[in-house]
Amino acid sequence: MAAPPETASFHTWVAEQQRDAGPRRKGERTRDRIRLATVALLNEVGYRHLKVADICDRAGVTAPVLYRYFDGKQALTMDVLGEFLDRFMAAPRDGGTLTPYQTIFAANRRWVTMARANAGLMRCLLEASEDEPAFKALFARESDRWNRRIVDSIVRRFPSAEGERADIELTIVALGGMVDELTRRLFAARAADVTRLVEEVASDDDALAHFISVLWYRALYGAEPPAGEGPGVASTLVRAAAGRPSPAPRKGGRK
Repeated sequence: MAAPPETASFHTWVAEQQRDAGPRRKGERTRDRIRLATVALLNEVGYRHLKVADICDRAGVTAPVLYRYFDGKQALTMDVLGEFLDRFMAAPRDGGTLTPYQTIFAANRRWVTMARANAGLMRCLLEASEDEPAFKALFARESDRWNRRIVDSIVRRFPSAEGERADIELTIVALGGMVDELTRRLFAARAADVTRLVEEVASDDDALAHFISVLWYRALYGAEPPAGEGPGVASTLVRAAAGRPSPAPRKGGRK
C-alpha cells in the first residue's frame, strides 16, 4: 500500500524544490524567496491578514522588488495556492498495482497527512475562496479535475461502468464535499465537537483515513471493503465480506 510522502509540509517541499533546481540566476532566487516567504506567512496568518510589507520583511526584499515579479498579494497567493493544489496535494498515480480499496485509502491517507501538516494553508484556502472569486474559481477547477481523474480511474478499472459516468461523478462530488467539510472543521476551524469525535473514533491518521475510505468504498461499490483491506477503525465499524471480490461500481440511481 502506498505510503504517505516523506515531506508533508508544503513549505518544506517548496524549499526542497527550489534547492534541487540547481544554480539559479539572481532574479530567480529572489522570486523563490518571495514565494517561500508567502507560503510561510499564509500558513501562519492566512490570506486576510497577509500584508505585502510582511512578505518583503520575511523575504528580505523591498516592495518595488516584489512588484517586479508579482502584481500584488492576490497574484502571489494565487501562484502559491495553485501549486499547493495542483502539484503538492494531488495524489500520485498508483500504476494499477493497488486494489480499489487500497487506492481509495492511499489517496485519503495522503490527504489527511497533508491537511494536518498544512492546517494554516487549508484554512487560508477556505478564507481566500470566500473573499475572492478568483480563488473560488481556482478551488472549483482543481476539485473538478480531481473528480474527473477519479472517474477516469474507475472506468479504466471497470470498463462496463462507462455508461454510468454521471452517476459515479455525482457520487464523488458528494463524497469530496464530505471530506472537504471534515477537513475544514477538523484542521482549519479546529471545531471542538469534531475533534472529540475523531479522537474517540479514529485514534490516528491511519484510522481516520480508513474511516473515510470505508464510506467512499460503500458509496462507490455498494459493498463492504474486502476482508483484510480495512484494518483499524474499519474493522470495528463494518464486517467485511470475507473473500468477496471487489465489485464494479453499482449501476443506476440512488434507491
